[in-house]
Amino acid sequence: MSDSCENSCKADETNPEPHGIIIVDKPPGPTTYDCIRFLRHTCNIPKKWKMGHLGTLDPFASGIVVIALGQAVRYAEYALHSTKKYRARLWLGDETDTLDPTGEVIKSEPVPSDWNDRLQEVASRFTGEIEQVPPAYSAKHIDGKRSYELARDGKTPDLKPVNVEIYSIEFGESTEQWIDFTCHVSGGTYIRSLGRDIAYALGTVGHLLGLERIQSGPFSIDEAIPFSAFEYGGTHVLKHHVRPVIKILEHLPSLTVFPDSIEKIHHGKKLDACDFNGDFMLVKAEQGAYRIMDPDGRFISLGRLKESSQMINPFKPWIV
Repeated sequence: MSDSCENSCKADETNPEPHGIIIVDKPPGPTTYDCIRFLRHTCNIPKKWKMGHLGTLDPFASGIVVIALGQAVRYAEYALHSTKKYRARLWLGDETDTLDPTGEVIKSEPVPSDWNDRLQEVASRFTGEIEQVPPAYSAKHIDGKRSYELARDGKTPDLKPVNVEIYSIEFGESTEQWIDFTCHVSGGTYIRSLGRDIAYALGTVGHLLGLERIQSGPFSIDEAIPFSAFEYGGTHVLKHHVRPVIKILEHLPSLTVFPDSIEKIHHGKKLDACDFNGDFMLVKAEQGAYRIMDPDGRFISLGRLKESSQMINPFKPWIV
């Protein structure tokens, strides 16, 4: 492998076929797939070129959408469940069918005068592992159909509670009718459902007025590139902001392979302790995937321990 992952992620302005990660700051309105179509159009990325997102964001919401390009799409599964941080504004007293401002009000209830006094208790109640029922208007599969398809047909989806984790929740500015909150959550958490459940805990109903994703895995909103930059700079902006795929794999433990053993990976051969520079005895099968790096810190492949033979099986090598 002569080129590093850092170098191969770059796009050529006359041949925009990059391999890597781009962090987009999505405005309210577009869907996550609209972001992909928008990049493909403004940056002249060929239709044949693979692109995929690393987690959807509701159309009404704004903030980080992480998009994988080229070979990086093969590693998307290792980022789909990364933790997220959000800023949200919760309207109290009215619940909509979508749990956001795009829906129809389906329930209204008085807002208790003392709801502000309950915030600390509610924050404690919703911190840690909790169960939540996904919104009816969500992409959950039910008997082969999306939940939102059933909801649009006037049916009530049979949605089962799912386990999620809320690492922290902090309440901020408020009026008599709404409250801002910031939360750090596990992947797969529905903030619309969290807002609904917070409203219930405060003794009323509610829905989100606004939502912004401010962090996704290792990426913060400060790193995200707005739509306007791509509209103005197109491929030039893409070229200078594509990140190496290793950025979405940094949470995986790493192993450094000796230079003479790299060819083994290229030929799909298994590796043993003699191929690595470091304490191979610390490798555990239950860890799952490992990053295999060369001595210069460049990503070579993923690997998995076959416990019965104490061998590392390389898979998904970085090929550009």
